[in-house]
Amino acid sequence: MRVCIWTTSLQADTLALAIALDRDPEVELLVVAASLEAYRNEPIARFCPLSCQLLDRSRDDHESIVRAFDADVFFADNHMPKYLAGRKMVFFWHGVPLKIRPRRDIRSFHKNSKRLIGTTTKPNPRFLAQCYQQMDYQHRVNHWNIDPSNCRIWGSAYSDLLINPPYQRADLEDYYQLDLTGRKNILLSLTWNFGAQAFGVLGDDDAIYTELLETAAARDANLIFSLHDKFRYPPELIEKIESYASRYPNSYIKYKNEHADNLADLVVSDVMICNFSSFIVFHYFMGKPSIHIQPVDLKKWFIGLPTMRRGEVQSVFRRNNESLWLYPFEDCGGSLPQNQQQLIADINHSLDHSDYCSDRARRFIEDKVYRPDGNTCARIIDDIKQWAHD
Repeated sequence: MRVCIWTTSLQADTLALAIALDRDPEVELLVVAASLEAYRNEPIARFCPLSCQLLDRSRDDHESIVRAFDADVFFADNHMPKYLAGRKMVFFWHGVPLKIRPRRDIRSFHKNSKRLIGTTTKPNPRFLAQCYQQMDYQHRVNHWNIDPSNCRIWGSAYSDLLINPPYQRADLEDYYQLDLTGRKNILLSLTWNFGAQAFGVLGDDDAIYTELLETAAARDANLIFSLHDKFRYPPELIEKIESYASRYPNSYIKYKNEHADNLADLVVSDVMICNFSSFIVFHYFMGKPSIHIQPVDLKKWFIGLPTMRRGEVQSVFRRNNESLWLYPFEDCGGSLPQNQQQLIADINHSLDHSDYCSDRARRFIEDKVYRPDGNTCARIIDDIKQWAHD
């Protein structure tokens, strides 16, 4: 079976699946992704090397190479290719969803999938969509209007790597240039999805950044900023993050488009703080404390949210109600502080108690991710092999 993985970045589910497919003797694999040069310098590329062809999407000849490969199946995530990259298509998502995508994005999905592979709103033998669990399945069917026969409840391929990571924190000290084993590690992951204000309802950003650095210093802890693509953030937020990080010697900033290995961040962390990026769900699998920043005030009827349009970040207004949030904020896999004082208390408690809120994380995974037992990739591949030749 010939498989092409067309991905925005080689991370998470597509990364785990690529590693598993690459090791399958019955599979010939081609991976097409952006920023591959940066990926090759990451720890994951060294500890889980891929023997297949890696093709950077910036190459002018990538279309001719992909068409000549003539894949039986191609996987796409978020952004589909402009041309048909295989005979059948499987669509992956960027993590377990927490926020409902706007109708505009769903219309774009259907338009592009129909252009490539045919309609997905009716049974289509050439299309499958990944679902994480029964709740996600219902969301794809009812909200995205994908026909039920086109959906597969597979769970998270990435969970295989999260449960059995290929390296430990001691292996990663040269990468971060920090003492990872002698110090605790605070992981701060701020999504670009809520604009320039990082700490939402908790209070003034500058006051929180200042006390966060003071807390890290008092605990002699490392502070690692694990961020999305740099070009997605407002310049004022980038300037603020880099300014505060420069004041603390035991800090490290990672942007996804420059340093693709976010599995390493999850492995080294002792506690993760996040403003409801779906990235935090992956941290639940590690069994370590997760602290959630409520990004918006639910009393506001409308909020402005950044979105990518034609390669540029623009702001759109959306109703701040059940059409925006998939689950209540309280239905998370960790703590949900309501002010700056509670945030700092939760950080200190997490550094002293490694199992803080682990029961909440376990419950979230049980409810929203199907069978994370270390064999998810194998089940996906077995299913795809049969489907590819039906």
